[in-house]
Formats: sequence, structure tokens, C-alpha cells
Amino acid sequence: MKKLLFSVCVAVLALGFAVQSGVAADDKYPSKQINWYIHSSAGGGTDIFSRTAALRLRRILKVPIVISTMSGGSGARMLNHMMEQPADGYTIFSLTNSNLATMARGRTTAQRENITGIARGCYDPQSLVIKTDGKHKDIQGILAAAKEKSGSIKIGVAHMASIDHVASYALGKAAGVEFEFVPFDGGGEIIVALLGDVIDMGVLNPSEFMGQYEAGNVKPAVFLVADRLEGFPDTPTAKELGYDVEMATWRGVGVKAGTPPEVVKILRDAFQESMKHKIYQNYLADNSMGPESVLTGEEWDAFLDQKWPIWKETMDELGYIEK
Repeated sequence: MKKLLFSVCVAVLALGFAVQSGVAADDKYPSKQINWYIHSSAGGGTDIFSRTAALRLRRILKVPIVISTMSGGSGARMLNHMMEQPADGYTIFSLTNSNLATMARGRTTAQRENITGIARGCYDPQSLVIKTDGKHKDIQGILAAAKEKSGSIKIGVAHMASIDHVASYALGKAAGVEFEFVPFDGGGEIIVALLGDVIDMGVLNPSEFMGQYEAGNVKPAVFLVADRLEGFPDTPTAKELGYDVEMATWRGVGVKAGTPPEVVKILRDAFQESMKHKIYQNYLADNSMGPESVLTGEEWDAFLDQKWPIWKETMDELGYIEK
């Protein structure tokens, strides 16, 4: 009788620990809705990437995947929310250059060691975009106006201390001019401001401006890449204009560190399968990105480890880290 009672107690305790950890003993991941958070506004590059990747992912994992925008503090609100959730794989989030900048600035409780990479899905060329029928016709005109009057050119960026801000700051520094930076919550808002003549130029990726470009409303003035893009043969690069500036926006997915290895593997495998599908590959091709944009979970983690100290140094150089 005592032996039976002991066995029952052990079983109850084991079940209690399993429930407390957020995963029932007989659950098979995933068994319920996955919540996917992004920090930027609708219509921006991160929003488009996340929704495109999720199309096939829902079929692979066979559970609902709900994408929600949690803006605020250049991703700080989203990252803080992630830190408050259990590490069970049911909360995932999109991760970009800007989020590393936010962590480096100490604006969130999250740090690099709190994140496990699932996959990288984008390596999106950085470009400065102007209105097609706007006051300034090309990048040379923009730079000439900025040289004539410092701060006269307003550039829309997705958050201060973001890749947009750093990229346009680097171009201005190389060209010997100063811009006025106007922060927005994402590429969609930058497009609206550009079309409304609120700003002179916006820092955008092809995935963000392609719709308005095809409609004839905007055009890229310069790309911050080594070679001209096949889809934009008439748009110069910063390097060919004499400015050694090369930058891109990368976007991927992460989970809270401590997520069970078997859950991490399921997510990593599912994302790789999703991104190999023709829907996702067409999305990359249509937005001037190659298949090399996609990294496996292990490669993505190594990439983040490499970029983390660089972003801390950059934020320090720009004066965003308090001594």
C-alpha cells in the first residue's frame, strides 16, 4: 500500500512540474496557437517578410499562427514582452538590425544571450528613395542641396538608432553633409510621408517601396550595395559615386533562450521548409534578394553573435550609450 501511495505521489509531482513549465507531459509541440510578434508598422519590410514566411509555415506546423504588431521603443516593448513569456516556443518574434541596436542601448531587459535564433529570412539591400515627381531628381541633387544648406534635407527612417538611421548617417558622413532625420514606425509610414512631401527622401528596402515604384510614384536614388542590382540597372550605388558605404537590412526569427531543444529544432526545420517553397523564393526574387538571404538556425545564431559587438560599438560611436 505504501509503495502504491509513493508511486501515485511521484506521478502527481511529475505532472505538476510539467504543467508548471507550461507543457503538459503528453503534449506534442505545437498543439496550440503560436503568437508571432513584430515591432514595426503594417506595410513595412518586417511586416511583409513575416506574413510571407507564415503563409507556408501554418500548413507545415498545422496550427494557427497569429502575427501581431507590438511597436514602441524601436522594438523594446516587443522584446520586453518576449522576456515575460514562457520559453515554450509559442511566442516567436521577428528580429532585425534595429533590435540589436535597442538591446545595445539598454532600452530593454533583453540581451543577446536571451535570444535563440530560428532562421534568417532576408538580407535586404538598403536604398534611399525619392518621389518620382519630387523637387529632387537624383542623389546628386539631394547631396548638392544638403551641402548648400546643412540639415535642409529631411530623411525618413524607421526609428532612430536603426539600420535606416545608421545607413543614411554613414552616407552623409562619407559625402560630407548633414541630414535631418525624421523617425517613423516602419517603411509603410515612410512611404506615406514621402508621397505627402513631409520628407525629401526615405530609407527603404525594395520589399517596402516596390508597389509604389511599379505605380510610378517613387524611385530609388541610390543603393548602398557593391554592385548595381539587376532589377534596377539605372540606379547607381554609393560605391560607384565614390562613397564606401555598403549596408543591408537583415530580418529573421527568434525565440526566448531556454526554449527546449526539441521545440527549437521543430521550428528551425519548419522555417527552412517554408522558405524553400516557391512562394517565399518568389518573394525574395521579386524584391532583389537572393536565396543566400536564408540562414539556418545555427548560421543565424552565429551571424547574430558576429553582429552584436559591432552594433554595441556603433551605438557607442553615435552617442546612444550612456557612460
